[in-house]
Amino acid sequence: MDELRTHYHYFSNEEGDGYEIYSCDFPEVKGFGETYEEAMADLRRNLKRYEEKNMEAQSLMESAIIAYDAKDYPKAKAIWESLSATDTDAMVNLGTMYVKGFGVAKNIQTAYALFNRAAEQGHEVASFYLGGMYENGIGVSASKEESIRYYTVAAEANMPTAQLKLGILLRNDDVLNSMKWMIRAAHAGEAQAHSLLTYVSNQNTANDINVAFRMMDEASQYAKVESVIRDNLAPILASDGGGVELVNFVSGDTPEIWLRYLGACSGCHLGPTSTAGMILEQFENVIDKRIVIYLW
Repeated sequence: MDELRTHYHYFSNEEGDGYEIYSCDFPEVKGFGETYEEAMADLRRNLKRYEEKNMEAQSLMESAIIAYDAKDYPKAKAIWESLSATDTDAMVNLGTMYVKGFGVAKNIQTAYALFNRAAEQGHEVASFYLGGMYENGIGVSASKEESIRYYTVAAEANMPTAQLKLGILLRNDDVLNSMKWMIRAAHAGEAQAHSLLTYVSNQNTANDINVAFRMMDEASQYAKVESVIRDNLAPILASDGGGVELVNFVSGDTPEIWLRYLGACSGCHLGPTSTAGMILEQFENVIDKRIVIYLW
C-alpha cells in the first residue's frame, strides 16, 4: 500500500473542514480526516479491512464450491446467501441453484432477481444467463431485443458462447455484426461457430502478392472485390440458383473478405475443395493470393 494511487479533495461544511481521499484502484474505499495525513491513514486502515474481507470471502467461496460439488447443497447455499449482499459471484451461483432446484425449491423469479442484481454490477455470466432467459422466455416474456442486449455484454467480455448466440440472433437483422461475432466466436474455439462458418485461405503458403491491388486506396479495393462477385462469381453460382453478397472488406497485409451465401447456397457449410474453394480461386486470380475469406 506504499504506492497508492489516490485522489483527494478538501471540503468545508457545518461539521468542519477536512480531507476525503479514495483509492484509484478501489474507489469505493475512502479515508477521511481533518488533515491530509489523517485522511491517508484512515484510507490505509480501510483498505486493509477491505483486503481482509475479500480474502475471507474468497475462502468462503472456495468452501461453497467444494460443498456444491460434493452435493452438500445446504452448506453451499448458506455460504452464498451470506455473501450475496455484495458478492456478484455468490449472486450468480445462488441464482443457478434456484434455476436447477438444487438444495432449494426451483424458483425462476428468484434466480432472475439474483442474475439481474449481478448483471447490473457488470457480471458477464449473469448477463449471459439473462440473455438466455429472454431468448427462450424463461421466467420472463421472450424478447429478442433484451436477449441481444444482455448477450452483447457477455460477448464484449469475450465469452465465445455469447458471441455465437449473437451471431445467430443477428443473422437476418444485422449481417455485419452477425458475422463479426461469429468470426470472433470461431477464433475463440467455439465448436458450433466453426461448423457454421466457412474459412478458406492460402495465406500460409502464398508468397506473392498483387502489388497493383495493394497500392489501391481502400475504396478502390472494395470496388474491385465487388467486381469479382458481380463478374466472376455471380454467373457461376446463379446457375445453381445461389449467390453471395459482400458483407465486409478489411484491407491490410492479409485482406479479409466476408461473404454471405444467398439463395440455394444459403446454409451451405462447404469445405475448400467445393464451392468455397472455387470462390477462393476466383478471388486469388483477380485480387490477391494472400487473402482470407469467411463465408456464412
